[in-house]
Amino acid sequence: MKYLLEKIGDAGVVMVCGVSGSGKTTLARRLERCGYRMLSIDRMMWDKHGLSGVDYPEELYPLYLEEAETELQKRLDGIIATGGKAVVDFTFCKRSKRDVYRDFAASRGAGVALVYCDTPLAEIKERLHRRNLTPGPDSAIVTDEMAERFFNGFQAPGQDESFIRFCGDKENN
Repeated sequence: MKYLLEKIGDAGVVMVCGVSGSGKTTLARRLERCGYRMLSIDRMMWDKHGLSGVDYPEELYPLYLEEAETELQKRLDGIIATGGKAVVDFTFCKRSKRDVYRDFAASRGAGVALVYCDTPLAEIKERLHRRNLTPGPDSAIVTDEMAERFFNGFQAPGQDESFIRFCGDKENN
């Protein structure tokens, strides 16, 4: 963790990206214990609407996600405005989404660090099998088929993006 904090430096916003089951939330919680305010899109969705497909119809997910993102950005703006530090727990599965959040934070004067949870698919599936037994605010149910689709569709940070690769407790870039 010490190495990761050194790499993050004085960035006021840490964006944690990776597919479901890659370790984003676990890492975000560790950063929270180091003084960062954690903003989790999954937690916000759960708190307001519950579990997709159980507490509300799956077709409402895009609408609820848009609402949650608006609220997340509002909260992030408040943290930045008061000089606080935030860790954003979100898949950031596309470069364009990462760019939106980087630009948002930069426009408010915050430095940004992108941490990519680079986890092999087999390990992701193993984690998800365990996690699926107790769905909750930070653990939506994800099938093997969904995990493969998410993994294959994830746009990993490119060489032209500044990022920190996080592989469990072995970080490198």
